[in-house]
Amino acid sequence: MKLINIVASGDLHQPVPFERLPELPDTNYRYNPENYHGAYILLSRGKATIYKSGKYIIYGLTSLDEVDASYREFLTLISPLIDPSLASPPEIRNIVGMDDFQLEVPLSRLVVALKMEQVEYEPEQFPGLIYRGDTGTALIFSSGKVILAGFKDLSSMETFASRLKAKIKNVA
Repeated sequence: MKLINIVASGDLHQPVPFERLPELPDTNYRYNPENYHGAYILLSRGKATIYKSGKYIIYGLTSLDEVDASYREFLTLISPLIDPSLASPPEIRNIVGMDDFQLEVPLSRLVVALKMEQVEYEPEQFPGLIYRGDTGTALIFSSGKVILAGFKDLSSMETFASRLKAKIKNVA
C-alpha cells in the first residue's frame, strides 16, 4: 500500500492578521483574496492553508511521520504573526492510499456481491466502482488497482483493504 495524501487540521486559537502576511518571505506564502479567502503556506513537505480565524489544514503529505515535522515548520514560518504557544497540534482528518490487488476485478459481478446501497457503478460515467464501507471509501478498477480514502488511521485502512480484497477474490 502506498500513501498518496494525508490531510490534517487544527486551530491556532487566535486570529491571523493577514495584513501582516507580507512580513513573511514571499517564497513561503501565496495569498490572493480575489481567488480564495485562505492563504497558502508552502512547506518543504506538503502545504498548509491558513484562515483568518486561525484554523489551518496541512495536506500533501505521504507519510504519517511527516505530519509533526510539517506542523512544526508551519508554526516556525508563521510565528512572526501569531503566538505559537496557543496553537493546537493537527489531527489526522483523511488518509488516502493506493493499492494494487494484483487481480482482474469483474466489476459487474462485484456490484451484485457487495451490498447495493454501498456501491455506485456507472461505467458510462466513470470506469471504476465506488464502494462506501463503514470506515472508508474505495475506488475499485477492473485492473485491480484501488484508491482508498476517508481513513483517520493506517490500521483501519489496512484492515478495510484486506477485507475488501478477500471479498473481491470470492467474486473473481
